[in-house]
Amino acid sequence: MANDFFKFKLFTVKQDKTAMKVGIDSVLLGAWISANGLETNVLDIGTGSGLLALMMAQKIPAAKIVACEIDEIACEQASENISSSAWSERIAVVNADIRSFTHNPKSFDLIVCNPPYFEKSLKSHDEKRNFARHNDSLPLTDLIDCVHRLLHDNGRFVLIVPENQAGTVIELAGAKKLFPTKRLNIKSTATKPVSRVILELSYTLQPPEERTLTVRTGNNYSDDYKAITKDFYLS
Repeated sequence: MANDFFKFKLFTVKQDKTAMKVGIDSVLLGAWISANGLETNVLDIGTGSGLLALMMAQKIPAAKIVACEIDEIACEQASENISSSAWSERIAVVNADIRSFTHNPKSFDLIVCNPPYFEKSLKSHDEKRNFARHNDSLPLTDLIDCVHRLLHDNGRFVLIVPENQAGTVIELAGAKKLFPTKRLNIKSTATKPVSRVILELSYTLQPPEERTLTVRTGNNYSDDYKAITKDFYLS
């Protein structure tokens, strides 16, 4: 099994490369999420290597975090990464399908997710890569239903999706009275179109805050990218 190590300021993440979960998407999502310090229960849906759960533990010192992952091998890697971190006592790794995850309804203050996203693209011959990158295992409709069941009335749901799926997420969430409060449009370079969107949704209807972030300037990370991720990356 091929592995890589992603070194952050306060933890190192071991990752099976075929799982396709650790990368700029997850790092930006975890770094961009705001926290007021009052969150007590956080859920990471599809935790993969455990990166987002670890970032939430670093960002929200008092929170207890559930890292849910359907894939057994990914779950084992998340458990390994989390057990070797400083926050292992606050993070519970659960090997389960979120659709059948038994937990008290409306009990999470914050739910985060970097979902599988290549809904209509051609699949590879690697079944494990397909599982990580295609949303057959968790369609957006099911994801929103699960969030609606588990999210506290005053809670927030934050996820990252391809730009062409953002409208679908907003429509599906709106049917559950979940509305966008913040939106980050992500461009790989200044001349490229928006490729990813991070959405924060809540049960509060208000005009959403919106901004655009460019990841790279030439061959280097942009100042905006470095600023948003500075609390996590090794300098």
